[in-house]
Amino acid sequence: MKKYSVRIWVLGLVLGGLTRLADSLSVKLTVVADVYWGLLFLVALFWALRYYVDRSQVSNPNQWIRRAMVSSMIRLMGVLTFLLISVLREGKANLVFVLLFGLYFILFLSFEMSEKRINLRPDSNDGPRKENA
Repeated sequence: MKKYSVRIWVLGLVLGGLTRLADSLSVKLTVVADVYWGLLFLVALFWALRYYVDRSQVSNPNQWIRRAMVSSMIRLMGVLTFLLISVLREGKANLVFVLLFGLYFILFLSFEMSEKRINLRPDSNDGPRKENA
């Protein structure tokens, strides 16, 4: 968990630094502060949900899988809620914010998938190999 925490916070800092660099180099493109708040929200959300899944004390592997699936639903609802609140607060959709927030979400999701090594069928490797399967 500690290795994951360091990696996700470093990824957030790198993406924030690249966004700041792109903002300072571009004349036509203005990055609003919501982009940085959204990046911080994504880092905190992904870290908290990973903590929620990894620190669970469950005896049954199926409970752990259910917890992982619930965290995926919470992640999606949290991201959509943040996006909706940010867009409604501004009164109009800022295309730069929406595109960057969506890009950051996809990058964090791909990072999460590459870090997780979940066996969604924990009982599939037990027992002898079936001939017709």
